Amino acid sequence: MKTAFNLSLLITVALLAVHEMDAMTHAEWRLLQGLSALDDATGRDVFVLLHIPLYVGLFWALFYAAWKRRAGQVFAAAVIVHAIVHFLLSAHQFYTFVAPIETITVYGAALSALIYLGLSLRMRSE
Repeated sequence: MKTAFNLSLLITVALLAVHEMDAMTHAEWRLLQGLSALDDATGRDVFVLLHIPLYVGLFWALFYAAWKRRAGQVFAAAVIVHAIVHFLLSAHQFYTFVAPIETITVYGAALSALIYLGLSLRMRSE
């Protein structure tokens, strides 16, 4: 079960990272409060640069922090919320994500995150 637990987290991270690459091609910053007010070039640059500290913090918390299991749980919950937000924004005029890439990356990450959370809770009860 430990292998499935670790693999589900790695799959979630990989799918989210690939989604963020895809988000660049869909100008996702246009959907984000604050960044949507910026011109496209500035919004793109800020969107990209914000991912550096986000990924550093995420990788540190998931793989090096003493509380990495809790960080994984919080991350998994955030990925699920992220998928819900994508669903809610799907009718927005600037929303251009399409299947199958969106389905695989956004909703696949949420499914993998849900599996991680389930395994995390199950392992704690053993």
